[in-house]
Amino acid sequence: MKRFFSILILSMAMLPLTGHARTIVDLFATEPGNIFPLLTRTSRLDMVDYYKSGQVVAMRNNLTGESRLLEMDSAYLKVQTSGSRVVEMLMRKAGKDTVITVIETVMTPVPDSRLTQWNVHWQRFTSEKLFKMPVIDDFVIGRMPEQLRADLEAAVIFPLVELTFGGNDHQTVQARHGIERFLVPEEYKRFSDYLKPLLEYRFDGLKIKPARK
Repeated sequence: MKRFFSILILSMAMLPLTGHARTIVDLFATEPGNIFPLLTRTSRLDMVDYYKSGQVVAMRNNLTGESRLLEMDSAYLKVQTSGSRVVEMLMRKAGKDTVITVIETVMTPVPDSRLTQWNVHWQRFTSEKLFKMPVIDDFVIGRMPEQLRADLEAAVIFPLVELTFGGNDHQTVQARHGIERFLVPEEYKRFSDYLKPLLEYRFDGLKIKPARK
């Protein structure tokens, strides 16, 4: 019976997209492989079925690794697609449009993320004006001494930044730098008093802007 309903939902998900309201499960199932290349539609729907029954089950992906659906509600889901990659997907309204905001995070081993946005046809919004990915300088408090700032730039060769959705309803984007995990503790202590631990962003239509303090 579970297999029957999975096939039924899959068949419905493969119908041509319209402007009508869509569900997070539908969008997850119909993503064409830019975000979830390792998961077939059937595997995705099986993961949803198991999750709805209270189970987080490891599913074999196309590279014979394991993927898991970790969290899901009516507008949000979080999938561990492999041992080193996690994807968060949020369905939200921007005016009359439905927007899919996706955060992909890979372990390098320090987490590093990218954020993309898509319409319900899985066509990407590419304007850089919609969201500016934070860099290390955005975390620096203005009073950091000039020489210490130069030392920081020299020490952090790869400025890795982790993004996640924040709040109970996932309606903010939070950014954290990976400097503490990138440097040895003694070196990090030199900079820690001059670094913000967290940056927060809020949705404004299609745009994602720094939250006002």
